[in-house]
Amino acid sequence: MRLSVADYAPPLIYGIYREKALSPGKVEADAAILEAVLAGLRGMGCEVATLAAEDLPALPPPAHGFVHLAQGPAALTRLLAWEAHGARLINPPQAVRRCWRRFLPEILAATGVPYPRTRFYTLEEAESLFSRSFPGPGWLKRAEVHAEGPGDVVRVNSPAAALLVLADFRRRGIEALVWQEHLPGREVKFYGVGPGRFFWAATPKDPEPLPPEMAAPLAELAARAAAAVGLSVFGGDLILLPQGRPVLIDLNDWPSFSRCREAAAREIVHYVCDAFHLGS
Repeated sequence: MRLSVADYAPPLIYGIYREKALSPGKVEADAAILEAVLAGLRGMGCEVATLAAEDLPALPPPAHGFVHLAQGPAALTRLLAWEAHGARLINPPQAVRRCWRRFLPEILAATGVPYPRTRFYTLEEAESLFSRSFPGPGWLKRAEVHAEGPGDVVRVNSPAAALLVLADFRRRGIEALVWQEHLPGREVKFYGVGPGRFFWAATPKDPEPLPPEMAAPLAELAARAAAAVGLSVFGGDLILLPQGRPVLIDLNDWPSFSRCREAAAREIVHYVCDAFHLGS
């Protein structure tokens, strides 16, 4: 039986916290953006409640909708089952899964979004191949969830360095990875709510956002990538190559928005109200 969402007065919205293991050093920041959004929804007349991604029930509780930061396989599988029972979720769990590095390169290639050369390997494949045919200096990154710690994304410049990283992956039970080429250039971190509602971008050490004329082409590129995977609340990283061309290097579902939390939370609240037809 599919979930029937009643006409709540006021509507009830659940927020789902990210798994603590998937918020390395950012548990408070990830919680803060979710709580800012829930506070904004409360201010719009909604009732709000919270759940932990590690403790989701088998069936969704009755609610008008759910906003979530879950990223891990177990939680996403549970949320996909919730969708089958009629639950409305932001972001869709399948979109979150498409951000995993094992899936993202192929999706972006089909849309023409520029992305570094990236190859997927099982751990066994990489251990066998890298001593004989190292793909070159670049980055080794776990293939599924983005990070549980600093050792999940490591720059390597030689086969010997790569094999040390692979040994650490094996020790920690990481069974799949990607190699991604290193691109020289200027790193830019971005945050977005879309389509077309909010975009904020800056270099890591600059407290001020990029000026609009610089941000506009980056916003267009980020929006194309987010649309390709189905995200409406997103963030990520770009590299501006020496000639100025932007290249996406990472796309994340619902980041912490730590550098623009207040403004982003307001836009997310309005997006949620529109998406869930609150007040209509």
